Amino acid sequence: MTLDATTPPIRWLFAERDKRRTALLYWLADPIAGAYFHAIHGAMRILPTDACSWAGAVLTRLTRKFYPDSDARARRLWQRHNPEHADTTSTDAAMERLWRNVGRTMHEYSVIDRLWAEGRIATAGLEHMHAARDRGQPIVVTPVHLANWEVVLVAGIANGYHGTGIYLAPENRFLHRLINRVRARYGARFIAAGPNSLREAYRELRAGGGPFIIYIDALMHDRVQAPAFGRTLNPASNIYYAVQLAERSDAALIPAYCERLDDAARFRVTFLPQLSMSSAANKSMRVRENAAALNAVIEPIVGARLDQWYFSLDYEDEPSSPRRDGKAERAR
Repeated sequence: MTLDATTPPIRWLFAERDKRRTALLYWLADPIAGAYFHAIHGAMRILPTDACSWAGAVLTRLTRKFYPDSDARARRLWQRHNPEHADTTSTDAAMERLWRNVGRTMHEYSVIDRLWAEGRIATAGLEHMHAARDRGQPIVVTPVHLANWEVVLVAGIANGYHGTGIYLAPENRFLHRLINRVRARYGARFIAAGPNSLREAYRELRAGGGPFIIYIDALMHDRVQAPAFGRTLNPASNIYYAVQLAERSDAALIPAYCERLDDAARFRVTFLPQLSMSSAANKSMRVRENAAALNAVIEPIVGARLDQWYFSLDYEDEPSSPRRDGKAERAR
């Protein structure tokens, strides 16, 4: 086994408290969690696709009880945006759909490479992608975390768009390797998020690489940055980075989203028309106007599908104190 500079020495297991905690996490807790992730993944992978997805839906009856704060946030968001369905019965039904979707999505990761071949993904709007490609124009695709959000990549790759995305690596190194292996099965390529990731994205686009994928509703700075839903968009967020990248690389910016059909492992991926970019003379104004225009496209799409939006579980109107049950901990 090769150790790098960040690997805590085994002797730290017998050192002072802080070093011992770091070593226990690396040498004991992470391998145990990694073995669990691999075991669940292996077990789900041998199941038929429908059974794998169903198992995820059923298990959320148990796992959701560990995330009461996430459930409360999602309830508030649903009731605020659906006043006509804000009664207890309707809200409970929406939360049931939301958690079932989350469970299905997590488990479908084990079989995501099968979904296209099994005819489980319908597409709409591919002509917008084709038009940009035929013009020889780079493409920036901006999905959101609806339904099984990586199905957008699966659909694009299946139709000849072998793009690249930015991802935030999980802390557990074993889970990280598993995710990379799963993505490699269906042909996805990602680069790690970092201070130079947008520069690398720009170089790839200008060099004629495939579409670049940026999920614009990311949880950043302990806040779901988009859609705005009446808040001020944060310039240090993916929705701003996406429009800046598209403008700098003269790329077609194409919003996209996935929706789950009939509470099952079946989906529709929609690629929307290319965003019409601002012609304002001032660069800062152009970026603000383009971010606002992109938000205006995605906000009603997400708002109409809050029971399939993963970040319903994290969304708050204002930044909050550190979460006790945040996204990073919500796994299978």
